[in-house]
Parts: sequence; C-alpha cells; structure tokens
Amino acid sequence: MSLNIRQIRYFVAAAEAGKIVAAASAVGISPSAITEAIQDLEESVGTRLVTRHRSGIKVTYDGYVFLQHCRNVLSALSAATIAVGANRKRVEGELTIGVTITVAGYFLAAPLARFRRSFPDVKVAVRELDRSVIEKQLVAGQLGLGILLVSNLKHVEELATETLAKSRRRLWTSTNHSLLGKGKVTLRDVAKEPYIQLTIDEAAKTTLSYWSKHKLAPNVVFRTDSVEAVRSLVATGAGVTILSDMVYRPWSLEGDKLESREISQQVPTMDVGLAWSKSAELPAPTRAFIEFCRMEFLSGNPRSMTL
Repeated sequence: MSLNIRQIRYFVAAAEAGKIVAAASAVGISPSAITEAIQDLEESVGTRLVTRHRSGIKVTYDGYVFLQHCRNVLSALSAATIAVGANRKRVEGELTIGVTITVAGYFLAAPLARFRRSFPDVKVAVRELDRSVIEKQLVAGQLGLGILLVSNLKHVEELATETLAKSRRRLWTSTNHSLLGKGKVTLRDVAKEPYIQLTIDEAAKTTLSYWSKHKLAPNVVFRTDSVEAVRSLVATGAGVTILSDMVYRPWSLEGDKLESREISQQVPTMDVGLAWSKSAELPAPTRAFIEFCRMEFLSGNPRSMTL
C-alpha cells in the first residue's frame, strides 16, 4: 500500500466539500489532481471511496470509515508540529472551557486529548453549559474560553471568535426513501414528509430560521434531544430530518443504514469555534489552546470547511 499525506489531504478536502472543483479551489490545485489522488487511494486500499453524481461526489460506506482515519492522520501531524522542540514553549497553569452539548458529544474529545498531550502542564477543566450561559460567563470573566456553535452567538460585540469548522446541513433519509430518486430535492419536497426534529443546542430554533425564509415549515411528527433517536427513526423510515455532517453517521445503533444528500436551497452551515472575551487579558494556557486549535484546524488544512 503506497499512501502519502498529499493524497490524504486531497481526499479529505473532496469528501468534505462534496465537489471536486470546490475541493480543488480550497487547497489551491487543479481538479484533475484531486481526482488522480482519490483514484490512487482507491487503488491502494482496494475499494471505492466515493461515487460520482450530477451535483458532485458522495462518500461510500468504506470511504466514510477511511475518512475518519484520514482526519486522525492529519490531526496527529498538526499536533506533532506543535509538540516538538522550539515549536512549543513550556506553558503551565489552569484553563476552564465551557462547551455546549453538541460540541461535547461530537467535537471536543479528540482535540482536547491532543492538546493535553502537547501541553501536559496545563490543567484543563471542562463544563457543559447552554450557549447563553457560556456567553454570559465569558463576558463576566468566569470562563477562559468557550467552544460552541459560533453561528448562534448573541454577544458578538463583546466576544472574539475563531471559527474552526463549518459543518454542512443535509437531508437524512432511510436508504429506500423516495426522495433519493429525485434529481433535485427542495425544502418544499421535504415539507411533505414526516419530519424528526432534533431540539438540543437550539437546533429547533435554527431549523425554523431557514425554513421561514422560504415561507415553509417542516411537518414535525416527533421532537427529541437525542441524536441517536433521530438517527434510528430516520433509518427505519419514520421520517426525515436535516442535520449537520458533524453528527452524521450512516448507520443507527441498531445497525440500520441511512443516507444523506444536499438540499437545493441554501441551508446555513453549523459553525463550531472558539469564543473569548475581547476585554480580557488572555493567560498563557488560553493563548496556547487558541493557537493549538488554529494549527489543528486551520493551518494549510481544509478541515475548517466541514467536520
């Protein structure tokens, strides 16, 4: 098996952009170079990683599994550059981070573990809180840093932010759903179907905001705080939903499969990032975490597009 970092970066860019041309633009190369890299990877691993369709590409089941490992490879490489020699000054102290439930469940664990390995003398405490509470405590100086959905922030005048990931929201359906056979799926099409509404982390409020712009509303038949409940209900055909790629997995806990595809109208991304007080003097551990995340997610790496 002959793999290299360039192929892995190009595959991740294509998988996350969903389009060869968009991925090529993100990494600053030609579309043919992206295509060639994916073909080389497929030959090396012995399976199809993506399938082509009229509006772009779709990651296969094997491709999805491979994608998770590729992300880990790129993250480990970023962490390694921070962890060695002159690239890391000795930093010690305490850092308290507030996170929302979506961040805690689908984003936090891997970067936090790598930060702790790179900065073993920083004692990190994490609190799971509502977005509004995190904002208030950041402004009041009770938290050093927040990791949350920055697309939902209210105190924009008082908080500095760094967006780390823009996660696309797409339609989730069962594998045999009739909408999968349509050339183009619109919100009006989705409005005719039973809809499973996730309610955590202001998801219902966000849903209402982009549906109302098109003067439509989903036909909500069930509301839940559980992403796994949504996944199971969608996979078994009880309804459809629109959720972000960050929480997507193509199978439920029971082993039933589900599909995702794009909506023709523009649906806002779910943006995850850092937030801190503009007026506060940032201590060394806070600055170290911010710089670590910039290296991890933004340094020459298209991961800031989607997770």
